This record gives sequence, C-alpha cells and structure tokens, in this order.
Amino acid sequence: MDVSIQNITDRKISGVECCVKSQCEPYLETYFDWTAYPLVAKYATNELTCGILTAWHHLPVFNQIETHSDYETFYFVNGEALMLFCDIENGKPVMGSAQIARICAGTEIIVAPGKGHFVPVGVTDSFQAVVFAPAQGAPRIDLPETICGI
Repeated sequence: MDVSIQNITDRKISGVECCVKSQCEPYLETYFDWTAYPLVAKYATNELTCGILTAWHHLPVFNQIETHSDYETFYFVNGEALMLFCDIENGKPVMGSAQIARICAGTEIIVAPGKGHFVPVGVTDSFQAVVFAPAQGAPRIDLPETICGI
C-alpha cells in the first residue's frame, strides 16, 4: 500500500499533537535561551523514562506498528525523519487511516495512547529525537500489507 508523505505541519493526524519551534517564544538572557513548547501530555503515571532515539537513513517501508497504553512525547533535535501513524480498531490496524509524516528538527509531537505508530526512519543520514514516556510496553501489530511512503 503506497502512502503519500507530507510534512507533519501540513496535515492533521488524529491522536497526534504537533508544535514547531517557530510557534514558540524563546526567553533570552545573556548566555542562554529557553524555548518552552505549549504542548502538554497528561501522563497517567509519574514514573517516566527518557531516552535519545538515533536512527539512520532508511526507506519508508513499514510492516508493523506499535502502540502504548499512555502518551509518548518526541522532540526531534536534529536531522529529518519520516514517521508512520495508523489508527487501531479492535486490535487491528485501520489501513485507510495510514499516514506518513515528514518531521524536521525543532518539532515536538505527542502520540496519544492507543495510536498506532512506528519508529521513524531517517530522511537525512541520521536524526535524533529525545523521547519521554511512562515505563510501558510497546506491543507490535503486524500490518496486513506493507506500507510504503511515496
């Protein structure tokens, strides 16, 4: 199944919030600036984990999605990535809802509980994202057919 790739800022994806740095006002002082993003994830627990995801250039071809029982927040630090999103109903992917979004550095996204998605692939040689989430499982669901970004 071919899915058109679009910029994440040019589309609405159900279950995903997005904010880019240009929408935020930095607070500047003599030797630092702080940019607070307005997105707020209401995690169901205070037991959070954080890590840095590094991924390399890869074709946007997906055979699985994963889902979580709580929110997951990504902040893309550098590079450019492509990420698959797909609704899930009754434990099965809704293939007609599949979307692949191009995400640039300086973008924060929050993925809602139960929203199907998969680890982004790099458009550039590599990208990095800081990921925050509660300590939770990441059950995977096989897709009934391969999804290819075009």
